[in-house]
Formats: sequence, C-alpha cells, structure tokens
Amino acid sequence: MWKAKGTLGFEGQINRYMELAKYFYKVLKKKDNFKLLFDAEPESTNVCFWYFPARLKRIPKGFQRHQELQKIAPKIKAQMMMEGTVMISYQPRGDKVNFFRMVFSNPATRQKNVDYLIDEIERLGKDFSYFSVNLNIPCKHQL
Repeated sequence: MWKAKGTLGFEGQINRYMELAKYFYKVLKKKDNFKLLFDAEPESTNVCFWYFPARLKRIPKGFQRHQELQKIAPKIKAQMMMEGTVMISYQPRGDKVNFFRMVFSNPATRQKNVDYLIDEIERLGKDFSYFSVNLNIPCKHQL
C-alpha cells in the first residue's frame, strides 16, 4: 500500500480525513441537538458527540438524563443497521455515557456523506423527542 500511494499520497489522504473531521465538528457545533464531547477542534480523524432529542433537553442534568442519554446512540445505530443506511460506532468512556464516535478513514467519503449522516441521525432520533426511550411505548425506533 505504501508503495502504491507513497508518502505524499498518504499525507494527502490523512489531510483529507482531517478536513472532513473539522467540517463535521463545525457543523455539529452549530446545531443545538448535538453536543460534542470535546469543545476544541479535532486533532485527529475522530469526532465524538451525543445526539440530544428535544425531550431530553428538558430533563435537568443528572442521573435520569444520563440514563436516557446512554440509550440514544445504541437505538439510533440499531435502526441505521436495520435500514442499511449508515454505519457509525458508539461507546461509553469513563463517566461519559454512550456517545457516537465518527472516525474518518474512507477515501470515498465526501462532505455530502457527512451531511447525510447528520440528517440520518436527526431523522431517526426525532421520534425520541416524544417518547421516552426507556419505556415500552410504541415507537418505530423502539427495539
């Protein structure tokens, strides 16, 4: 692979991933239904964030909000996998409940793909604004 791309080829590819990560970061930072784990611009190709449905914003910070928030990313990802639209990882870390972790590593990824990812998370997460994700209330995104 190194012989095929060369040092400059890899440098260009990594720089492209960094540009996409910064673009993603800047778009999410402007949206009120996303919260970044780190306030500073990304220093790698990873961007970590939560999706906050409107309902969740009305719950005061604390245990109940964390209990609800930790279920959002797994449910959205499961629906994405069922529909075959997007693949993105999520994980908890230390005292941080499940968050999405976008890693830019595909040379075919373009800004329109990043925009689609954001739209897809919002589309699948919008129903969480009305239904508690921890209750057995019928919802097309309930697992």
